[in-house]
Amino acid sequence: MSPEMNGENLYSGEKMAGNSALLGEIINAEELQSIMDDFYLLTGMVTAILDMEGTVLEKTGWQDLCTKFHRVNRHTARNCTESDLYLVNNLKPGEYIDYRCKNGLWDVVTPLYIGARHWGNIYTGQFFYDDDPIDEERFLRQAEEYGFDKDSYMEAFRRIPRYSRKEIRSLMDFMVKFSSYISNVSYSKMRLERENCERKLAEEALARQKERLNYIIQGTDVGTWEWNIQTGETIFNDRWAGIVGYTLDELSPLTIETWGKLCHPDDREESERILKLCFEQKREFYDCECRMKHKDGHWVWVIDRGKVITWTDEGKPEWMFGTHMDISGRKQAEGERERMQVQLSQARKMESIGRLAGGVAHDFNNMLGVILGHTELAIGKIGKGRYGSLLDNLEIIQKAAERSAALTHQLLAFARKDAAEPRILDLNRSVSGLIDMLKRIIGENIDLVWLPDEQIAPVKIDPSQVDQIMTNLCVNARDAIESIGRITIETGSAHFDEAYCKRHMEFHAGDYVMLAVSDDGCGMDRETLENIFEPFYTTKELGKGTGLGMATVYGVVRQNGGFINVYSEKSHGTSIKIYLPRHGDERIEEREGDGEKSAPPRGRETILLVDDEPAILAMAALLLEEEGYHVLKAATPSEALQMVRERGDSIHLLITDVVMPDMTGRDLSGRVHELVPAIKCLYMSGYTANVIARQGILDDGVHFIQKPFSLKTLSDKVRAILDG
Repeated sequence: MSPEMNGENLYSGEKMAGNSALLGEIINAEELQSIMDDFYLLTGMVTAILDMEGTVLEKTGWQDLCTKFHRVNRHTARNCTESDLYLVNNLKPGEYIDYRCKNGLWDVVTPLYIGARHWGNIYTGQFFYDDDPIDEERFLRQAEEYGFDKDSYMEAFRRIPRYSRKEIRSLMDFMVKFSSYISNVSYSKMRLERENCERKLAEEALARQKERLNYIIQGTDVGTWEWNIQTGETIFNDRWAGIVGYTLDELSPLTIETWGKLCHPDDREESERILKLCFEQKREFYDCECRMKHKDGHWVWVIDRGKVITWTDEGKPEWMFGTHMDISGRKQAEGERERMQVQLSQARKMESIGRLAGGVAHDFNNMLGVILGHTELAIGKIGKGRYGSLLDNLEIIQKAAERSAALTHQLLAFARKDAAEPRILDLNRSVSGLIDMLKRIIGENIDLVWLPDEQIAPVKIDPSQVDQIMTNLCVNARDAIESIGRITIETGSAHFDEAYCKRHMEFHAGDYVMLAVSDDGCGMDRETLENIFEPFYTTKELGKGTGLGMATVYGVVRQNGGFINVYSEKSHGTSIKIYLPRHGDERIEEREGDGEKSAPPRGRETILLVDDEPAILAMAALLLEEEGYHVLKAATPSEALQMVRERGDSIHLLITDVVMPDMTGRDLSGRVHELVPAIKCLYMSGYTANVIARQGILDDGVHFIQKPFSLKTLSDKVRAILDG
């Protein structure tokens, strides 16, 4: 046995269990049989190779005394087995031992080790030592005892060879060396088989791993690529090609030049920078996002990841492996989130501006109410005569205040705080009634086209707000047309589902009536489109516009639960589409005519007037007293309640501001009704508060007057309530 084999176990596990099969596979039994046959012819020496389970793998020259007599009789065969066991149990590697069996013959054996394991034994024997006296009578007695044929048995006995002990030592030295040779050859064979087995197992494991990896890659929709950086050879899978719409055959062979044509020009420099960094720092390349040109022409966003897996002896990158994944969906979602964030920011900005505008307009309205009220009273008391010039001045003040009041109403409309009295309308009828007026506004050089959809449903909106919308949109369209052009007004129906509304924050799913105003004018640039609804934003020359037109439209539409889409391209015109919620088949309310009415009777009832603004309180009292009413003035709700307790049923009407420091107008009205159930109420405010309106729309049956108001407006409203 060679020294390098000590302590090494080449086979384990399932192969250890089948010793016979393994030893028979390791040694070439036929070749050994031929060698041992020649050995027998040269030496007359009997040989046999047995594994540890007693299986005979080779035998040569066995004596008839053993094969035909001793090993076939159960008594003498027991002696043979005992001899075999003794020899096997006392063997040591690289040695041999001899033993005289109880049947009277000598056997010699040397172990056969392969690696550190005892796999079998090489036997020789069935001989007599020549210096050992032979007792022929013993063999005659054995023949008689065990029933053997004496003549045949003794004839076989006489053929047993005789060897000197020196001859046996020489023969066994050879046999030990021969055993070592067999061991070395077998060990080399085993080692080769082991290596082949390990390689096969590794190849099978690698194949399974690749199969699992491919399964995972296909399941995760990932493309893979391998690149020989030195030769330019590139290998990629079907999914890689499929991401950009090609087959493998259409792209093979894929070169750097081909890849460069597929990559978006704006992304090549960054991709090359990352690749260079990967080569220089010998690391995996932190994700490279780029756009690849699809076969049909559109751009696909992909994310590339890669790593150099082998390097040359000179330290240069050789083979690189990577993955290629389609992230177009993620990019689209990111774009949607960014767009939604912009919409959210814009909505918040508009809401903040609206609150500011509403607050300013409310306070301004109060002051304008004082100016207009006192001016109207002064005009009524001054005759033309010698005070004609003073009258002219007062009328100028009155007109300026009325224009200012109109501006505040526009601000309040934008802020969605303007009082509204919505009705169920046929939008076609409302717009048709405005066409002639709109034609006069836009002028003769612009063609106005009216295209109503006769199948639209009713909408619920204040008729005056329709006037506001149409006037502002048509004036803007007119100003966008330099000389000759066309403005088209259309109506129609529209439906928006949940999927569309998720991408447009201000939209709500449902059925709508569309009102569109389009022109073929100069169009708008991006900056104008982004700021179109902001109050006081205008592209017109100084003095040509207030910047409140589109802000007013925006506020009115939002106040009525609708939304707006603006489509415009520079030099290609603009189309503004307004969507108002449809109101099914509800009854359409006719708009009251503007015919002549008889003058209302003068007042004689008692009115309780409540306002925390002293100037408004005084002015409104003067207007009511001018009409003949008896007015009780209260600056606070608590003062008003005290008057109700004192005067009781003599008060016919409560006129109260909506928003006051200690108590809201609605709360005050409720307390007053507890004391005087028959009393009537009129609310007044610069803008509509939530206590009397939901989202700027008045509750049914609530009487309201918008500040500032004229003497006639106030008088008509009060008289209608008292007579109603």
